Amino acid sequence: MQRLLACTDFSEYSKSALQHAISIADEYRAELSVLHVIEERPAPNHLQGVTQRVLAHIEQSIAGNVNGHRTIKPLVRIGKPYLEIVQEADQAKMDAVIMGVRGRNTLDLVVFGSTAHRVIQSGPCPVLAVHV
Repeated sequence: MQRLLACTDFSEYSKSALQHAISIADEYRAELSVLHVIEERPAPNHLQGVTQRVLAHIEQSIAGNVNGHRTIKPLVRIGKPYLEIVQEADQAKMDAVIMGVRGRNTLDLVVFGSTAHRVIQSGPCPVLAVHV
């Protein structure tokens, strides 16, 4: 594994998944990209500020975990989370996607689906779903 994609929504679930992703990246000396997807497009005059705040939040999440043999790259996209995750994984030729899962009940999954489920179904690489 050379390229890993960790997905974050800044929840406790994604924080746990990020720690797993960092550990795997350490083990394989892999490049790690950390992606957050903004679902609702900010107003044009707020886009840059919102993006900078999200990037800063990602960098804060990974602070202290960067070392000489591994690269951690923060990414921000705007759109449907599962589509943006799949697109990034495909375009960047990721070897795996690591994401936290909430463990919603069956009715929620049937009615609304889940980002993790959709990424697993349509993603171009294996997905490690971390459940807290």
